[in-house]
Amino acid sequence: MTGPLRSQVAVGRDAVALLDTLADFIDRRSTAFCTTHPWLAAAARHLTAEPVVVVIRDDEDPVGVAALSVTQRRGARRVEMLGGDQNDYAQFYCADDDVAPVLAGAIASWLDARGRWSLRLEQLAAEDPVLVALCELLPDATVAAGPPMPQIRGLGTDYRISKNRRGQVRQATNRITADGHTWERVVVDDRDSLERWLPAVIALRRRRDHAAGRRSHLDDDARLSFYEAVVRDFVTRGRAVIYLLTVDGAVAGYHLTMLDGDTYRMLDGRVADELQRYRGGMVTSMMAMTAASNAAEVTTYDWLRGRTESKFGNHEQHRVVLQAASHRLVTTVDQWEATARRRVKSALPAAAVRRLVAR
Repeated sequence: MTGPLRSQVAVGRDAVALLDTLADFIDRRSTAFCTTHPWLAAAARHLTAEPVVVVIRDDEDPVGVAALSVTQRRGARRVEMLGGDQNDYAQFYCADDDVAPVLAGAIASWLDARGRWSLRLEQLAAEDPVLVALCELLPDATVAAGPPMPQIRGLGTDYRISKNRRGQVRQATNRITADGHTWERVVVDDRDSLERWLPAVIALRRRRDHAAGRRSHLDDDARLSFYEAVVRDFVTRGRAVIYLLTVDGAVAGYHLTMLDGDTYRMLDGRVADELQRYRGGMVTSMMAMTAASNAAEVTTYDWLRGRTESKFGNHEQHRVVLQAASHRLVTTVDQWEATARRRVKSALPAAAVRRLVAR
């Protein structure tokens, strides 16, 4: 470093423009698809939270970056990582560990000037040096484990997909044929095929979410535009593939995989309610597994957040969430609000939710 470090903070449109100038710095240090510049830029442009970018510079060169977002709710500013709950991984970007406390200090100073605020930074690595420094700077900061993230490690070497799982695919497709239907496995890995199939994928996801008695993220216009922008960008650049099973031309299931070097990650997947007997989720998951196994450079398949019966493997990891607030009253209000949401959700019958989302 050539001299004293200085900080810069940009908000809103200025943050979007600044983020674009930092693309190379961010992407050289990114560890997953949702910590890349294209993902962050899509979040800044499409999601409703206001983007905030904090930069540490050595002369004119960036040496530290934090991409955050802020919303106003119940009289306090709520601060998250840019992308919020859409992120399965989040990170800060530093040229070296010496920058971490400086970046943490700039974030803390910006927060101090906001008045009443609460901070919830999810899906960070527990050992992130900026997180460690923030814990020392922020009042009553707490760190808790995030949700489980199942993985297959040593794919094709230490871990091999069983013959039983492969046999289940044959059973599913044989059942389609026996029922008198036609079926096809479709790989969507270019812009033309994506434009053909993306509307059907989105419609299926929304129908499946509603049938399960919940609102779909894609019912929200901002989240829908973010999803479309990310999928289009990553497929076009060869960093995402959608695997489909179609029955008589209709999508029976899909599996959206993000390609991260030696790791493939499942971002999204659903099955059609009316075609569940054909196990479209299992068939398309096995398509993704087979592709990952056949790729010489791939060693890991990451199912991302959430433990379900369909997510198999030999390893599980947890990221962490950092929480802090300017005042204890803000924390109390946040906790009350979260508890109230959980109680309403658990008390509301699924049929009532389906009626609400159908309106």
